[in-house]
Amino acid sequence: MSNAAENLAPQPYAAELIELNNVEKQLGELRAKYGTVPDYATKEGYAAGKKAIQALTKMRTGTDKARLAITQPHRDFVAQVNERAKGLIAEVEKLEKPHRNAKQAVDEAEERKRQERIASLREKLSKEVTSYLDTAAGLGSTALADLIDAAEGIDTEGYYDITSEAEDEKARVLRQLRDMHAQALQREQLAAQQEEIERQKAEMARMQAAMAPAAPAEPAEPTVPAEPAKPREVVTAGGTVFGFDDESPWDEALADLIGLGIDVSAAECVLEAISNGDVRHVTLNATTGE
Repeated sequence: MSNAAENLAPQPYAAELIELNNVEKQLGELRAKYGTVPDYATKEGYAAGKKAIQALTKMRTGTDKARLAITQPHRDFVAQVNERAKGLIAEVEKLEKPHRNAKQAVDEAEERKRQERIASLREKLSKEVTSYLDTAAGLGSTALADLIDAAEGIDTEGYYDITSEAEDEKARVLRQLRDMHAQALQREQLAAQQEEIERQKAEMARMQAAMAPAAPAEPAEPTVPAEPAKPREVVTAGGTVFGFDDESPWDEALADLIGLGIDVSAAECVLEAISNGDVRHVTLNATTGE
């Protein structure tokens, strides 16, 4: 097996790798000598194993020390590079930060405008698309079908930043409108069926009533003739009878008495007496008027 170190191209670190090359050369011997683990359960195997551990441990720790020794100068150099670069980076950041702050202010202002624009577009979306669901509440199937046709014609190209959101909302509204239309159709069909059932019931009842025999009419109760009204007062004069009741006009009775030759004042006294119930019968002399 060729030594890997011999195949390395000449480099500035060749001297530093000498110790590692020596370790690599010894690996073959170490594998041959300690590659097989002895039986530690036996006295001889246990002793041989201890020697193997000591030799391998010494080789391992020696190799690690060589690594540290070889890399120490380089690690010091790396530390110097890191420290110097850190200072330079800080100086560059002092120049960079104002630019970043100015850019950030503009970016944030643009983002605020964008968010305001999106909020306005979403409000427009609610009024122009989502509001179809509010309009649909309580409508019948015919009106819902017209509303679906209108919703299908919604143009979502004017929503810019939220075009995708507008398309999704339009699809959602259409799905819900179609569900509402199907439910309205079902309700109307059930109502029509119920109405037809009620109509058939009413028609059946009418036919049954028409076919039933008519009940005999009950005899009417005999009516008692009303007694004729009796005149309250009667005035006779020479065999002529004059009467008036509550329904006779006062003036007519007064004229009758005056026509019999009674003066006005006497006629009024007679009528007053009759009206008060003081006189039930009066006889007048047609010749003298008394």
